[in-house]
Order: sequence, then structure tokens, then C-alpha cells
Amino acid sequence: MAANGIGIDLGTDSIRVISGQDKQGVFTVRQFVVVPISGRAGDPNQVAALLRQALGALSIKGDLYCGLTGRDLVIRYSQVPPVPDWQLRQLMEFEIQEMTGQSGDQLAADFNLLPVSSDLSSDDTVLLALAKQGILTHHMEVLKAAGVTPRAFTPNSIALYNAYRRTGSNSGTVLLVNIGANNTDMAIARDGDLIFARNLSGGGELFDQALIASFNVSREKARRLKEELADVSPFDSATRRSAQEEKVARALSGASGQLFSMVQSSVLFAKSQTGVNDLALDEVLLSGGGALLKGLDRYLASNLNVPVNRFDPFDAVNLGAVEDDLDESDRARAVVALGLALTACSEDLYSIEILPPALKQARIFKERTLFSILAALLVVIYLGYDAFQSRRDDQLAAADQAQLQREFTKRQKRATDYEEAVQERLQLVRRLELLEERLVAGGGLDRALGMVQRYLPPDLYVTSLRLQKSTDPDLVGPDTKDAKPVIEVNGQGREGAQSLDMLFNRFAKELAQDPLLIRTPKTKTSPASVSKAFEWTVTMNFSIPLARTEEAEPEG
Repeated sequence: MAANGIGIDLGTDSIRVISGQDKQGVFTVRQFVVVPISGRAGDPNQVAALLRQALGALSIKGDLYCGLTGRDLVIRYSQVPPVPDWQLRQLMEFEIQEMTGQSGDQLAADFNLLPVSSDLSSDDTVLLALAKQGILTHHMEVLKAAGVTPRAFTPNSIALYNAYRRTGSNSGTVLLVNIGANNTDMAIARDGDLIFARNLSGGGELFDQALIASFNVSREKARRLKEELADVSPFDSATRRSAQEEKVARALSGASGQLFSMVQSSVLFAKSQTGVNDLALDEVLLSGGGALLKGLDRYLASNLNVPVNRFDPFDAVNLGAVEDDLDESDRARAVVALGLALTACSEDLYSIEILPPALKQARIFKERTLFSILAALLVVIYLGYDAFQSRRDDQLAAADQAQLQREFTKRQKRATDYEEAVQERLQLVRRLELLEERLVAGGGLDRALGMVQRYLPPDLYVTSLRLQKSTDPDLVGPDTKDAKPVIEVNGQGREGAQSLDMLFNRFAKELAQDPLLIRTPKTKTSPASVSKAFEWTVTMNFSIPLARTEEAEPEG
């Protein structure tokens, strides 16, 4: 999906505007506009008129980001322990209120965590950017009069970093320096991650002032001297064509040293603020109009002892139709504008969004209040539909309830009939068990006595005949858990008789072969002794007398 973005860099000498489109990771510059405002920067109406005329040529639409720099912008760093997002917001709001009270002016601010770890602690590093209300009001008046409304303001140093993050090599520790007319913006990236950003007063105007003071010439003359004769390369390596060039270089040596001090102090300041003590630069990249000064890269390289090169992110984007309109000077001066346009298009870049009160309220209304209103409207519509649907559902539910009630009554009657049938069956089972017991007590005893008389040898006699209940699986079967009636016959052997064991075993065998028995009788004997007679016991089951007959019928 394509995203459109516009970046506006409101400089003191000129305004640079870039609009473009980001599609599938490739950013294409659609329009590039430079609006010269030298000498009119303090008049918002004139600046707005020039900007409105320039923006009229822009056909692309999208989110607009406007840059901030200068004395009215402050970037601070805070070390905080790892806390949830809501608690971090509270801590930052407290710090913003404290700084507002100290400055005596209204401040707008935003913050974001830096992906850097301190060498001294495990605390997170928070970058906090604060802008005075005055600069925001001025920029809003210009933009509003020009017919545009920004999505947000962001520091130029952040836009500078985002231009590098999107188009640079993203390896090593790199110092980015954008030298404007009156301000210099810096950012330090390590392996592509932002670890420091800063804005300082002073830029190309330092060299103009040095020439004005040395040669007592006008600003226009000083700028011509700087463009035509200036070369700030180290004196021992530079080759100059004339004595006049030598004088210009001598006049600019102080400004060059001042710029070097700004760079050097910023690196030291970055170490103290972020807690990264091993911050050693691998490269310095220069951009902005001040970077066009001849020999400045060689001068800084000799003093910083690191390579210093020009930063041209336009080589990594698609310039499209504006390629012929961008000369070396434009490309150097439009780096921040490109970074702002990239920030407006890409959600994965580092984000700092400073909003003046009116813009903040509009954002809250758009993202929260408007959403709440639409949500409430949807709720009302839903409730109306739900009421209509509920009435219809009530009617259908009433019909279903009547049908279910009829079905319930029918099933309840079936359940009652079933329960009555179950109770009736239980009564029949109990009657059957009673009949079975009575059958055993009557016919069973009679059969048992008849069988004993039929097979009992003369030397054995019966002493007792008893009806009992047993759960012995050998008598009632392995699948029967309830106790069944059995008949126990007890007897003794005649005193003096021989081979009573043999007689009893033959008796038990003949008894077991009788077809009336359900299972083999269970027998028990005790041998005779001097003090005790031979005793025997036979336990028989007559509880289901027909079962044996039914099982035997197929075999017959």
C-alpha cells in the first residue's frame, strides 16, 4: 500500500518542501520546492504568501510534517528504570510540568525511548523534546495562512536521523551534522539505532559574520567571498591560488574552530547524557548549506581523526521527474525536508510528534472524541435494531415456548408411565424371588430328601436338612451377585463301618449326575477318629429347576 508524505523545513533563508510517495519500501520524490525568504523570515504574512504560492503547485496529498530547530527547541535526556508505558507517561508529564514552571512559558513536548543501554546502569534512556509555544504559534500561522495543516512538528535532528536510517548504510557509529544558516542539527546513530540528537545555535552564518568582521563588507559581499574564495582545508595541505584566498581562509579559521568545538562538545555531551562511555565515531556525515563550504570536510577530518564525508540520501531514493531540478546545493540543503517526508510516510521510523494545543485537541477529537461519537451512534443504531429484533424474537420465542410446553407435558407423561412400569417390574421381581424361595423351601427340600434316600448307602445316614442362602459361585454361578437359596444336608457314617470315604465319594458322584441339580453339589467330609464320628455335608441348589431341563432339550 502506498503512503504519501510532505516534509517542510522552515529555514531562516529559505523554505524547502518535498512531497513523495512510499510504495513497497521505495520512496519516490514527486515534487521539490525551494521558497527563498531571506530578509523576510520575521514577517509571517510574507512567508505564508510565498509558501502558499509554492504549495499551490503540489498535487500530491498526504500527512505533513514540519521541522523544528533553534533556541526555542530543547532536547533533554532522562534515565528512568524500566516501567510500563502508562507510568512512563506520568513521569514525563511530571518533568514537562516542572520545566514549564522553570521556563515561565507554555511548552509542547513529546518523548520516546532510545534503543541504547547505559554502561553504568540498566535504566532506559528517554529522549524528551520540548518546544516553546511562541515558535509553534509562528509556524502554525505561516502554515495555516498557506492553506495547510501539519500532522505534527518534529525536531530537525530526528528528521536528519530518519533520512539516514532509511537511506544510509546503518553500520558503525556515525555522527550526522546538518549545518543550516543559523542552526546546526546533529544526530548520532550506532548500527542504525539512534542514540543521541541535538540542536545548536550557529551554522553557516558564523562564516558570514567572520568575513563581515574581517573585511568590513556587506552580507551579500561576504557570501560571495565565501562561495568564490573560501577554502577552510588545513593550512598545511590546502593549495590556494592567491593571497586573497589565503586571507579569506585566515578570516574563517575562527569560525571553523568554533564549528569543530560544537561537534566535539556534542560528542562529549552525548556520552554524559546517554551513559555510553565507549562512544567512538567511525564516520561523520555533513549536510545542509554550511556543508558546501570548500574544505570543511577535510578540516573536520584532520581535527576529529575520523573520515568526514558529504551525506546525500537522495542517491538512495527515486527522484523521478525532479532529478534534473536538484543540483548539488539543493540536495545538501533538502536533507531535513526529505527526512520529514520519509517520517510522514513510514511508521517504522523514530517518532517524535510535538503538537501545539489546537493541533493536539484536533488530534484528540479525531482519534478519540470522533471515534466515541461514531461509536455512540453505532450503539444507538444497534439498540434500535436490537429492539425491533427483540420484539420479533419474543414472538418466535413465545411460539417455541408453547411448543416446548406441549412436548414437555407429553414427555412428562411418558416418564411417569415409564416409572410406573419400572415399579411394576420391581414388584414382579420381588414376587419371583419370593416364589423361588418358597419353591426351594417346599419342592426343593422334598427333591433333596428324595435324592438322598435314592443314592445314600446304608452305612451313611442324615442328621439334618437345612434351607440357607449362599453367594458361593460354585453353587449359584459366577455371574450371580445376589444370595440364592440352597439346601444343606448334613450326615454321619455308621460306627464301625469300613471305607466310609469311598462310600461317600460314590454317593456324591451319583448325586452330581442327577439331572435335577443345577450345579455339581458341594461336598465336605471329616475323617472318623476315636473321639469323633465320620461327618459329611452336601450343599445343593434347586433355585431354578427348569434351567437344566431347557439346556438339555437341544441335546435330546
